[in-house]
Amino acid sequence: MRPIAALKKYRAQLGDSLWSIFGLVLMNAVAQIALYPFLFSQLGKDAYGQMLHLMAYINILSVSGGCAANLARMTAPEKDRMKNGGDYNVFLLLVALLGIPYTLLIRRFDGAYMDTPTTVWFYALFVAMLFRYYADVCYKLTLNYRLYFVYYTVIGAGYAGGVFLFRTTGIWPLAILLGEALGVLFAYIVGPTLRNRPVSLSPAWQKAWHLMLVLCLSEGVSNLIFNADRLFLEWMVSQEAVTIYYTATLVGKIMSLVTVPLSGVLIGYLARYEGKFSRRIMRWVLFGSLGTIILFTGACVLGGYLLTLWRYKEILGDVRPYLLVGSLAQVVYFTTGVVTVVLIRFAKKVYQVFINGAFGLCFFGLGIPATIRFGITGFAVSMLIAGGVRWLVAIVLGYLHAFRCDREASENP
Repeated sequence: MRPIAALKKYRAQLGDSLWSIFGLVLMNAVAQIALYPFLFSQLGKDAYGQMLHLMAYINILSVSGGCAANLARMTAPEKDRMKNGGDYNVFLLLVALLGIPYTLLIRRFDGAYMDTPTTVWFYALFVAMLFRYYADVCYKLTLNYRLYFVYYTVIGAGYAGGVFLFRTTGIWPLAILLGEALGVLFAYIVGPTLRNRPVSLSPAWQKAWHLMLVLCLSEGVSNLIFNADRLFLEWMVSQEAVTIYYTATLVGKIMSLVTVPLSGVLIGYLARYEGKFSRRIMRWVLFGSLGTIILFTGACVLGGYLLTLWRYKEILGDVRPYLLVGSLAQVVYFTTGVVTVVLIRFAKKVYQVFINGAFGLCFFGLGIPATIRFGITGFAVSMLIAGGVRWLVAIVLGYLHAFRCDREASENP
């Protein structure tokens, strides 16, 4: 197919991706150029590191639950995915209730300082992020990516307003909460698919919940490792180490967020794809992921240096040694995330547990002793090795499934 013909064929998909990316870039521009540097300047290296540390707990459970519900609904049978909102809302409400003892345990045993107002608003942020990571499913179901852009714009505006809330109260969860809550409110108002049977369980609820639990386990392991820098570095090194490594990998983390709408666009179209999975598809996945890793790592290293020079200049010397290995680890991580979206659509859902389980075993077996022995450097190298293993397992499982599909196609032409 000629390039011009290919462009015409896929211009709708390209347009969807661009709308999603523009909105997400706008949201993150407000968060990473305005909100987070402002919090850093007000809190200082140690307290800012503690804030990032506490946010990791939200990212592990809240984001995992929201993403699991999102992916489960996107991959549900077509007759169910548009109308059975209660299956997913009730599941998320139960996770929100689980967040109460979760928050109290963090306050009691983690060691980070959380007074009563901070604890209350920390829990509110937990709930808001849980529903926010689910809520954008309404745009993926309808393929309305212009509203997806507006959705991210609303969240970005909320983050900007969060600066003023923090100035007024000095409570850091409020700085992030406003954007998350506005995003949820907007999605539930304009997305009728979220309000269909909002708290009524359908006859298929058990199947939906089983899939969500499997995906929660998979996403939970993945998010635990993804946020391990904020947990382990504070426990094993220092709060300042959290700030240094987070800043070194900041552009990589932003890039990983860009893959969220791309994955959403991808799974939205894959859900409607009626063709067969094959080795040809896996060759595209293999070479596409390798090219992405090379290209995006270079962009992350350069972008990380420039962003640190601009907004975190006082710690540039501390950050510079970790830019390459940290950026590469982030890029391998989010590239594998896109590969797993393909596998979620075509292969066994349990593959996600195998992929992220291998990731977790590799990291915990290597990362903890390496961090204790070598500090930030040991942690960074461990993340890279674990991410490489995760990518390799995903590719191998994808090829095994493709071989099986090709064999079945040849036996049953």
